[in-house]
Amino acid sequence: MKALLVLVLFGAAAAHAQMYKCVDERGVTQYSDKPRPGCKGGPVDIRPIPPISGSLNERSEDFARDDADFNRRQNERERAAAKERAELRARCSALRQEQARLSSGRRLAQVNDKGERVYLPDEVRDQRLAQVRDALRGCP
Repeated sequence: MKALLVLVLFGAAAAHAQMYKCVDERGVTQYSDKPRPGCKGGPVDIRPIPPISGSLNERSEDFARDDADFNRRQNERERAAAKERAELRARCSALRQEQARLSSGRRLAQVNDKGERVYLPDEVRDQRLAQVRDALRGCP
């Protein structure tokens, strides 16, 4: 257990180590964690690249809150995706029912404002059936 702790501590120290650039007499560039004698170059400034916005946000040390925020956002995305899937299923179900009704071969009628039954012309039914078939292409 102590050996593991020592390895972890040394590993963390190595992560913050200085890097050195070495260009030898043939022009070959090498990088190492120790300066080499007889090489041109020197310490390399290793800093993170600044963000495009120009401002660097400090990391929060409240990992529990960050984790809770991440989980909350993930749950919101999952709920939104489930809602979209349910809406798609309902829309597809309604389209399939309409397709079955339109392609049944029976005459379709509507009741107008006067309370009279008006039959749907075959051309209108065929147009609507084509629209429904096109819409069903997006259904699973």
